[in-house]
Amino acid sequence: MSVECAAPIADETLADYWTGDLAPPDAAAIEDHVFACSACARRLDAVASLGEGLASLARQGRISGVISHALLNRLQRDGVTVRLYTLSPGDTVPCAVFPGDDVVVVAMRADLSGVRTVTLRATGPGDVTVAEIADVPVSSAGDVLWATPGAVIRQMPSQHVHLTLRASDGTGVLGEYVLDHAGTS
Repeated sequence: MSVECAAPIADETLADYWTGDLAPPDAAAIEDHVFACSACARRLDAVASLGEGLASLARQGRISGVISHALLNRLQRDGVTVRLYTLSPGDTVPCAVFPGDDVVVVAMRADLSGVRTVTLRATGPGDVTVAEIADVPVSSAGDVLWATPGAVIRQMPSQHVHLTLRASDGTGVLGEYVLDHAGTS
């Protein structure tokens, strides 16, 4: 018979603990709870099992979309080759993907204070929408991370990719960015 936890730890907190992204006092509190609570210990095991497969999925080109800093850090610690481009509003950044790159991540900085969710729109030549991701929860980090498999980027011709972050509530544009993609290097 299993006993349920009276004060379960949030899944996001378990993931942050597992990736090593909690401050030592917070991590110690999680450890104390998990050692005493079999229900949360089982949930932490499930988070760890899921996480072990992420590096394999990234290398297979199966990680795509908006990701968290915790996931980015974990992929890098697990040896996934990540090419990272960091952009501020108004930036045009030359970029390329290299043969060994498993994942390309674009970090778009913006003033996200007071914003709960954003919509990311990526357009290519002729203003053709390449991707649109709506209602992305905003973290306290002050940026949005968009991951694309290196294999997908390697197939793209040289082109400008325009990125726009908008507040999902319709209050306006938070940032516009341009990737000057040079093709495969």
